[in-house]
Amino acid sequence: VLDLSSELGGFARAAHATSARAWLDAMAGYVAPAQNMLVADRAGTIAIRSTGRFPIRPDNERGDVIHDGTVRTSDWVGAWPVSRYPFAMNPAQGYLASDNQQPIDPATDSSYLGADWPPPWRAMRINALLRADSAVTPDDMRRFQTDPGSARADRFVPAFLAAARARDANDSTLREAAMLLAQWDRRYTRDNQRAVLFEFAMDELQRRTWDELATPEDPAPFQPPSESVLAELLAYPNSVWWDDHRTATVERRDDILASSLAAALRRAEFEYGDPDAGGWRWDRIQHANIYHLLRLPDFSALGLPVQGGPSTLSPSSGSGRYGPSWRMVVEMGPEVHAWSIYPGGQSGNPMSSRYLDRLPRWLAGELDPVRFPRRASDLDSTRIVSTLTLAPSRSSR
Repeated sequence: VLDLSSELGGFARAAHATSARAWLDAMAGYVAPAQNMLVADRAGTIAIRSTGRFPIRPDNERGDVIHDGTVRTSDWVGAWPVSRYPFAMNPAQGYLASDNQQPIDPATDSSYLGADWPPPWRAMRINALLRADSAVTPDDMRRFQTDPGSARADRFVPAFLAAARARDANDSTLREAAMLLAQWDRRYTRDNQRAVLFEFAMDELQRRTWDELATPEDPAPFQPPSESVLAELLAYPNSVWWDDHRTATVERRDDILASSLAAALRRAEFEYGDPDAGGWRWDRIQHANIYHLLRLPDFSALGLPVQGGPSTLSPSSGSGRYGPSWRMVVEMGPEVHAWSIYPGGQSGNPMSSRYLDRLPRWLAGELDPVRFPRRASDLDSTRIVSTLTLAPSRSSR
């Protein structure tokens, strides 16, 4: 980011592009921060490219390790050419998808392009939805944006249940936990009463698996490896990582999965009561918080029940620190049609009726038509609430 570049110039040129190829050419000089860029044009061309400056290091060294900066042998020896960037145009599958996942498969290209990638769950869910139907409509795309399904749950729930079946059937707590988890359809809907059990089980699984990495004397919060690593570890039931070093027994995969699930039930009952008394409802546990920039509670929208969970297409942290806001669907053609929504409203004035008027529809996953007036007369006069007129100054020097 300290090198000379012209990102704004690229965006300005791209704004005048009339084809996907021209848009990609305009953005070829984009340097930082690296971004997944997607483009579509009226002719039906779609493309995606991970665009940015990717340095080449001596001997193809990685960029996530420390090098000696006092010697020239550690200097970068160039940068990737644009032709090497991860790229696809008009693939046979008929669609392109991006949700912050790793853009290249390290099994086929070991070149370093980063190391700390988000888990692929959302990207996997998007691909599953798009593969299921070759005739997706704009309304389908709208529904996908708040889809409550989870590839993460699809990966781990069967593992928990299989481990419970393999353990001692006389463990009544484990047996009840498995029964309750099996009732869940793996969807983070507002009214479901089992997602909390799964989330607690995942917390326990992370803690019990990576106990070797947690140091009690370290005051910093424990940061376990990515869940992608944990998902891969499931294929190795006898890995030494499964052993809980805090016990005298040598645990294996199913031991840790089963004990995590049983512990999750005990925790859920302690914090939220009986499983069917209503305290386990997801909308009573997970909320969205939309804070005013000064975090003034009276100017914020707090405790909002939302559909979605940590790994869904509309992830919610429950704390208001992150989550999706703007949603948009665009239909290309001779005339562009679009629908969008955002939380809050058009006005930043808390006294305005437009301050939070979009919020109910945003929570419901609805979209509003986007208007493309080319001239003032194209506006619907019944929708004009006020008019602001800008006039040049008449003052003289």
